[in-house]
Amino acid sequence: MNHADKRFGVLTDTGASTQHIESMLSGCDALLLECNHNEEMLAEGPYPQSLKARVGSRQGHLSNSQSADLLSKLDYSKLQHLVAAHLSEQNNSAALARQALAEVIDCDEDWVIVADQDDGLDWLNIS
Repeated sequence: MNHADKRFGVLTDTGASTQHIESMLSGCDALLLECNHNEEMLAEGPYPQSLKARVGSRQGHLSNSQSADLLSKLDYSKLQHLVAAHLSEQNNSAALARQALAEVIDCDEDWVIVADQDDGLDWLNIS
């Protein structure tokens, strides 16, 4: 999404990244990335094996580590806001999602915003 010279990228409900996705999200001023699950929590969690397989597939959802890997391939030099979104209540935590993304851009974990499934997130100002 573009407005004037600012770019806001949103990526959810994809099980894998592509070069096209990377090129479209690179250079954003704000970015909302799916961090659906922690791979270990999904593997050990209560879901039936068929659901675990779908969630972790290329037609499923991005894990924390997949989102971190995607982020590492982007130009994030203009990034003012980074939001982790679509976190599974069963297979992830806000702390794990924040940690995965913060490590990539070498920032304080509290800088990474987590969109809550019930409350969403506050308005973000992109200057």
